[in-house]
Amino acid sequence: MKLFKWTAQPFLPSARKVSTHFIAEEWARAGHETHIATVGLSWLSKLKQDAVYRALAERQKNRFLEIEPRLHAGAYIPPLHAFSSRNRVLNLLNRPLFRIYGGYIPGFLRPALTSADAVFFEPGTCLSFFHSARRLNPDAVFVYIKRDWLTTIGAAPYLQELERRILPEFDLVITPSSSIAAMTSQSCRTEILPQAIDKAAFDLSAPSPYEAGTRNAVSVGNMLFDEAAVRALAAADRSVTYHVFGATCAGDLPDNIVVHGEKPFRELVPYIRHADFGIAPYRMRKEDVYLAETSLKFLQYAYCRLPVLTPDLIPDKRGNLVGYSLDGEQDWPGKVAAALAMAKSESFGADILGWDEIAAGILDRAVAVAEKTAA
Repeated sequence: MKLFKWTAQPFLPSARKVSTHFIAEEWARAGHETHIATVGLSWLSKLKQDAVYRALAERQKNRFLEIEPRLHAGAYIPPLHAFSSRNRVLNLLNRPLFRIYGGYIPGFLRPALTSADAVFFEPGTCLSFFHSARRLNPDAVFVYIKRDWLTTIGAAPYLQELERRILPEFDLVITPSSSIAAMTSQSCRTEILPQAIDKAAFDLSAPSPYEAGTRNAVSVGNMLFDEAAVRALAAADRSVTYHVFGATCAGDLPDNIVVHGEKPFRELVPYIRHADFGIAPYRMRKEDVYLAETSLKFLQYAYCRLPVLTPDLIPDKRGNLVGYSLDGEQDWPGKVAAALAMAKSESFGADILGWDEIAAGILDRAVAVAEKTAA
């Protein structure tokens, strides 16, 4: 098959990997010609994401690069792009910009898009290209891989309204979240497929990056990152060092918080494998509980047999969570002690799937929809 996927997650060796990267790699390895278009960038990106902008501009700016056999990644980088903001005035100004931005598909994307058998979208800026892509390739299966509520990721009101309008026009929605599925199934065909992990990477023998005799916790990712919770945990037990990947912390930090920044996935794996426990410090609301089913870190921690400190809103389905209150937790030392005392267990990782299984499952469902439509 020929596959085309819109994403806001750049394909760069220096960046951490998320589901988009794993799935696309598995499609290509299975023999499918796969093109990934990164959007949500422009010259403006130099102001906030200078390193990412420079890395993409060097080899992927407005062109496709074959980064693995059959896997082509390209970044659409115009002078200006539409973006989401927490500022109400900016969101009002962005409305016409989203329509203009998504209304034009550059020439380097068109051949792969028009020849694709299936076109995949993710939540966020990608959605602004829906109608333009459908006009270019009305015969392809259009699939929405929806892993987040747009409110949770801070998508602009325009995108939230657009999602509601176009949801019935998708041929298929795939989500790992039962709560998201309950909403989307009212508008179009919806399939639930869980998240997965790169089992081979975690199964490789790798030395511990931690000094012998030390106790270490690991935090991965920046979504809804709760810096205050990490600082509280660090103050509660100074004998534990907290290693933060992906997120940033402001101001001076205690000696037992180490901010590593973005790291390639393979460099990150040993920090998870050899940690004493993981943390998932979400600054969340009740409607964000779907993250229990969509967050990769929970599966990665569980596969590595780690206890996990996380808000007590998250349901403990694998038996490895230690919950703390988001409303004035009074016993941070007790929570850390509970995580350290919990025995690591193989049972935490029971039934976790690999990305090859999920990637194949997505295509199986897309093909089934295409065959049903053709009949």
